[in-house]
Amino acid sequence: MRVVPLILLAVGCAKAGDGLPPDGGGSDPDARTCDGLPCDAFYVSTAGNDAAAGTKEAPFKTVDAAIKKAAPTKTAVFVRAGTYTGQITMAPGVDVYGGFDETWQQNPAVMTDFTGPSPVVLFDKISIRTALHGVTVKSADAMNMGESSFAILARGSKNIELIDVTITAGLGASGADGTNGAAAMGAGGNGLIGIAGCEDSGGLCSGCSQPLGSVGGGSACGRNGGKGGNAGHGSGAGGAGAQGVGGTPGGAGGAASANGVVGTAGAAGAAGAAGMAGGAVGMFTADGYTPANGTDGMNGVHGNGGGGGGGGGGGDVDCDSYGSSGGGGGGGGCAGSGGTGGGGGGGSFGVIAVDSAIVVRSSKVTTSKGGDGGRGGTGTNGTAGGAGGPGGPYGGSSEQDDGGYGAAGGRGGDGGAGGHGGGGGGGPSAAVVCSGTSTISIPQSMLVPGIGGTGGVSSGMAGARGTATNAIGCTFF
Repeated sequence: MRVVPLILLAVGCAKAGDGLPPDGGGSDPDARTCDGLPCDAFYVSTAGNDAAAGTKEAPFKTVDAAIKKAAPTKTAVFVRAGTYTGQITMAPGVDVYGGFDETWQQNPAVMTDFTGPSPVVLFDKISIRTALHGVTVKSADAMNMGESSFAILARGSKNIELIDVTITAGLGASGADGTNGAAAMGAGGNGLIGIAGCEDSGGLCSGCSQPLGSVGGGSACGRNGGKGGNAGHGSGAGGAGAQGVGGTPGGAGGAASANGVVGTAGAAGAAGAAGMAGGAVGMFTADGYTPANGTDGMNGVHGNGGGGGGGGGGGDVDCDSYGSSGGGGGGGGCAGSGGTGGGGGGGSFGVIAVDSAIVVRSSKVTTSKGGDGGRGGTGTNGTAGGAGGPGGPYGGSSEQDDGGYGAAGGRGGDGGAGGHGGGGGGGPSAAVVCSGTSTISIPQSMLVPGIGGTGGVSSGMAGARGTATNAIGCTFF
């Protein structure tokens, strides 16, 4: 849901330091001034040189160079109008003022712009009052997949003030698409047919070798079918079919002159669970934002091999004979692979406070669209299990006589499909963010959020749209 801009007005007088202090925000109040600005301050101009002295007449070129020079004495930094590109790290007690024209007069008609990659301005482990005045801060659009754009980051800091600052966050980048699961290995092989029965006795009767049970079907993922049972002889029973891989029972052998029992079909493999969808908001850390990624789909489970068919019982009428042997069980099919989760979209944030306390006074914070979540990868289907081999055929009245028939092997189970990856969550858009023990107050300031990114699509669970809100984790009083 889109959240309308929020304006909170502070009641009472503004605190000291909201405007331009006569001493530049850090030096002795009795220090002499040079045309209204402190002589011991440091100055920055786009036409300056970082090897210069940092005076009005010989200003620095970059804000960072001036801050480093001012840090030991906690002296203020004054910045002429223009665009300053790059990241700026604030120093404890060093206030930075913008909005000065070519004559070093504060002029509402000119702008001092700080632009760069995220974060443009960093407050890191600062505990004494430090403020940024009269500038615009705009973070560049995120470029790499899942990256966020955030203008100002404060971590482990307190007594931070943003006064008369216009803050604009760029676009969050879209999350990476998940990958589809790999194709499943080959289908299960078919079991072989059993061997025909034959006469095997002394005297005038002919002889033969015992028909052995046939081999089960192979499987690329090791879920072979069970071997068929051997044929019985004379008044003896046929052998039981062997188990297919996965514990599938083989069929029992037939008693004398009786047929064997068909092998049990292998169980199909279970499908892999779908991955979870990315949520509307990820997690904030000391480095910024971790997107709400979708999780990977699980791999399916291989199908079990079919059990071998039981061998036929022997015959003993007139001449002894063997029954036919059992067919092999079918090989189990192999499982499909799960798709990977889509990456969460990067967010668009104006001010992120991590274990920090910030006052945003007489300022405006505007954010852009969060990045779209990445597509969840599609899971692949498993392969089919192999057919069970038929039982051995009848060997003929002059051979097998009254021996039993071997039974067919059981069919191999199909491999389970892989689960689909969850879609990545859309990137959020929030003017201010409070993480950990942070607090942000916004007297006389306006918050204008953008829109959240679209959640990533998925054949399983689609990602959530990113949150669009004035604030995440902050409570205003």
